[in-house]
Amino acid sequence: MSSDLTKEIIDLGPWHLDVEVTPGLSTAVAKDVDYDETNPQAGIVSFIDARDDFRKLIHKVYPDGLSGKAFLDSACNCGGYSFWARELGANRCFGYDVRDHWINQAKFLHEKRGEPDSVEFSVTDLYDLPKLGLEPFELTLFKGIFYHLPDPIAGLKCAADLTKEVMILNTATREGQPDGMLAIAKEGLNPLMSGVYGLNWFPTGPRVLKGILQWMGFTDVRVIHHWPAKPDSKNSMGRIEIIAARSSGMLDAFEEIS
Repeated sequence: MSSDLTKEIIDLGPWHLDVEVTPGLSTAVAKDVDYDETNPQAGIVSFIDARDDFRKLIHKVYPDGLSGKAFLDSACNCGGYSFWARELGANRCFGYDVRDHWINQAKFLHEKRGEPDSVEFSVTDLYDLPKLGLEPFELTLFKGIFYHLPDPIAGLKCAADLTKEVMILNTATREGQPDGMLAIAKEGLNPLMSGVYGLNWFPTGPRVLKGILQWMGFTDVRVIHHWPAKPDSKNSMGRIEIIAARSSGMLDAFEEIS
């Protein structure tokens, strides 16, 4: 294990995703580092190992993998999902995030992992996505961004309009209010895991999200995970994951939960 490479990983932290950098070395080497002194604006950055769950999810939609498919990674963070999509055979991956911190990490991983040019990352605001002239993608991941937007419907549509087959939407929710609404909120501009607008909206349940996705042309929309707020939590935040397809039959492997 290269001590120089380990230092580079640590210096680029904090990290949110556990991603292999080289065989036997991942971003996990930085997960216990206290960045408060060197990066006081980092805020709370959770560290998760999401690769296996992502692969299982994709195989339920595309049993034969992503060969010949293009993958759009919205709010891509360090690019982990794009790398994993490429491992599953995707022939084109584009990840974008509004924060330089995450794209610097993604480009570092791109170089150290020896990824092809078909995996690309950009510091881009979601609302500027239509200006890039991108070719459409079969699969879009829209994770951890909906509830950071001042106009989440317009933002989601920017990505949906580039999605030919399937979109995976994963968002925090505001529990304890009637489903079917968006609840206004405010958040800080500086923490790395926050948005950059100050104004944001939380969906109050799956019904409002399903209605939005159906309006955008996804004919089959299914809730596949709903994590309610923890009973002992001081806030009322839950989380929902929804998968949506342009045509029927693609999501037959999923059993919708209530």
